[in-house]
Amino acid sequence: MIAPTQNKHAGYSSTYHDKKAAQYYQKKFSRSLSSRVSSAREKLLVAKALRAAGRLAGQKTKDLTILDYPCGAGRFATLLASRTAGYYAGDHSPHMVELAAQTLSDHGMADSLLGTTVGDIKANTLADSSVDLAASIRLLHHFPDRADRIAILSELRRVCKGQLITTFIDANSIKQRLYQWKRKRTGKPCTRVILTVPQFTEEARQAGWKYVRSWSLASLSSGLRIALLTPDN
Repeated sequence: MIAPTQNKHAGYSSTYHDKKAAQYYQKKFSRSLSSRVSSAREKLLVAKALRAAGRLAGQKTKDLTILDYPCGAGRFATLLASRTAGYYAGDHSPHMVELAAQTLSDHGMADSLLGTTVGDIKANTLADSSVDLAASIRLLHHFPDRADRIAILSELRRVCKGQLITTFIDANSIKQRLYQWKRKRTGKPCTRVILTVPQFTEEARQAGWKYVRSWSLASLSSGLRIALLTPDN
């Protein structure tokens, strides 16, 4: 069992430390048709990235363990757990970890949960090389401080033996280009954390990762990219 940690650092929303708010979030990606379509495509891309990670590792993902941080309410829990040897759920909110565990249980996959960790991924007690793979979906773009993003990626590198599936918002996507243009036209500063692929690649490199490739969720309506990183040995 991965030991729990405490959330002592800024950068995480305290909203989901409220149990009802966490439960409300659980339905965020199913409230509208567009949300359901987007979530389904995102899962397809994460599955594609996971297959690519297995090829890079030279092993079947069924023989590898995976850490899902932040696990949220378990949106990717069944997908990741069903394709690996074991699943670790991690989040800054204990209620999110509980919901992810419940999601697995509801799908008859309770035995695939090998452990949990609660707290800040930047300051955790996970042992070095605790897991074979890691997934960190929709986390980095919540941290405007570059040093925080590198710290998160560095900690994931420390605890993970192999590949990382993560995300960032592409500054060169159509939606984000329009956003930047509108902000410039109105004189308002950009408030989103958006990066070009070279910028993201450099941050990953500083954290000990090598950028392999990424897949666009929807350039017109999102700008989110699912990225695959491998250890930069």
